[in-house]
Amino acid sequence: MSKEKTVVSTYEKRRKRKEARAAYMFVAPTVIFFTAFVAVPIIMTVFVLSFSSYDLLSPMKFVGLDNFKQLVSDPDVKVVLLNTLKFILIIAPVHIIIGLLLAAAVTSVKSWFFRGAFRVAFYFPLVVTTASVAIVWGYLYDTNFGVFNYFLSSAGAPAIPWLTDPSWSLAAVALFSAWKFIGNAFLYYLIGLQNIPDSYIEAASIDGANGIQIFFRIKLPMLTPTLFFVITTTLINCFQMFDEPFFLTKGGPGVSSQTIAMHIYRKGFNEYHFGYASTLGLILFVIVLIVTFIQFSTQKKWVSYDME
Repeated sequence: MSKEKTVVSTYEKRRKRKEARAAYMFVAPTVIFFTAFVAVPIIMTVFVLSFSSYDLLSPMKFVGLDNFKQLVSDPDVKVVLLNTLKFILIIAPVHIIIGLLLAAAVTSVKSWFFRGAFRVAFYFPLVVTTASVAIVWGYLYDTNFGVFNYFLSSAGAPAIPWLTDPSWSLAAVALFSAWKFIGNAFLYYLIGLQNIPDSYIEAASIDGANGIQIFFRIKLPMLTPTLFFVITTTLINCFQMFDEPFFLTKGGPGVSSQTIAMHIYRKGFNEYHFGYASTLGLILFVIVLIVTFIQFSTQKKWVSYDME
């Protein structure tokens, strides 16, 4: 018996080693990609570039906390952080709430043709590149010949300088961003609603619950994992917002619609202050990390993963 146990034990060890090698081979590409494009840049930013002066032409020079001192004295930092916060307050509720309402409305459509047509219509803007649709929206926002101002003038209202007035540029970018990316939240909500078992809804209907009661007491509680995911990713994306203001207004007029991500790009790739740009990137990383940590810390109070 002992000999048989030894043979079995040796076979099990070989099998486990073979499975371990296979697992390492599957994991290796992801680990290599993460190390090369995430871990190393973060380490370089935190421990090297943030404390250095570097412009690609001259050798890197250690400057201590000079970049952080410049951060405090930079007048544009407060403006771009406030702009980013405004974008979050405008865009995030639109994605989170309107996306949910659109998904709920589409799932209630009985006709498979119209349900599919609505899915394509709401998700299509997300597929098209931001640069191409920004050109179209630039014409829509045109002060003299734009479609939006045409309808305003038809209603007797004055024309709005959407992209040339600092008081309107931020709202114009927010409106474009909401239209462009709401399909992302819509898709996640749609999948989450479709995964809710019909038995729950049928049981609630038999008990006399109407559509609103079913939505708020059955669907919404069971959709909290999807809702948590959408909130988390939406906030992260809003903090990193770059494409919309870059292609639509270039962050202008002045810095009226410039975000923190655009400020990092301008300092790094336009002015070649890579050390200071890395410091700004570090600040953005810390802010996003804190917000995400708070979200994960509070999810146990309202997110339910129990489907039974």
